[in-house]
Amino acid sequence: MRKILVITSALVLVVVLAQFYLAGVGAFSRPPTEDAWMAHRAGAAAIMALAVVNTIVAALARAGGRTIAFAALPIGLVIVQFVLSAMSSALGGSTIDRTGLPLYLVALHVVNGLAVLSIAIRGLLNARRLAIRAADEPASGPQRAHAE
Repeated sequence: MRKILVITSALVLVVVLAQFYLAGVGAFSRPPTEDAWMAHRAGAAAIMALAVVNTIVAALARAGGRTIAFAALPIGLVIVQFVLSAMSSALGGSTIDRTGLPLYLVALHVVNGLAVLSIAIRGLLNARRLAIRAADEPASGPQRAHAE
């Protein structure tokens, strides 16, 4: 189960990295349109879904509270992403025309995205450490007798 945790943690990281790419596509599309952001919005849903799966796998792997928390944190941070975007839109119109406070709110969206990335990296490192430690532990019982 701990190897599966490494895989699901790696998938979360890959999707978070893809999300930055998709944000770039949305930001630099010409002419600027709301449709350019559709893949970025879908990526947020993918992060949420994978983070839920990753959290369940971490719990089943008995990974410990800290590792489970790092698996679950992207869920909350993606919710913050939606809130920041919604607040910015409510105060400033479209993503193309934002200035002042709405612009500063949407800029926090990027900073929060970096937090999601750092949590995803830390989650993968925690999962790898846990899997390596489990592999280094000697087998117990009859399995060890066969291994010798």
